[in-house]
Amino acid sequence: MKRNVNRILAATAAAAVLAGVALWASLQFCSSQHAPASVVAGSNGMIDSSKYVSASIAEHERQATLTLTLHIAAGWHVNANPASLEYLIPTTLSIEGDGSPQEAKAVYPPGKDSGIVLDGKHIQVYEDGTVIPFLLPAGLANPRIVVHVQACSTQGICLPPANVVASGNRT
Repeated sequence: MKRNVNRILAATAAAAVLAGVALWASLQFCSSQHAPASVVAGSNGMIDSSKYVSASIAEHERQATLTLTLHIAAGWHVNANPASLEYLIPTTLSIEGDGSPQEAKAVYPPGKDSGIVLDGKHIQVYEDGTVIPFLLPAGLANPRIVVHVQACSTQGICLPPANVVASGNRT
């Protein structure tokens, strides 16, 4: 009997430790606070969202806007902006230039229903090929366009968020 009680106590302790680790990880990786864009994605050796998401920009000669296109691997998505739930990390654009990051004046498109329901809400996401139009502040020298994303798989695995620098030429 004492042996069974010890096994139950050991199993309960192990479950409590795993629950604590899961809670810690969710608080670390589901925070809505953004890391500085100058942080190199994946520099700590962990796989992060930059493994499955990249971005490119295009300038339209006849318009004052630029567009950012998300390139997302098959089987993955990122949260729309605004995010469907307070604790989910929305996709955001920022501009680095003149020494400090600035929020981009972006027109975030509506997300697509992912088929995932959390807390009774249908989760809206961006998929591969999503285009986000935005404006640059006037007079900004050599701006870098950075998109902050958190990639999640269709199996429900979410990676740590990452800041991805958009590629593309701007004249």
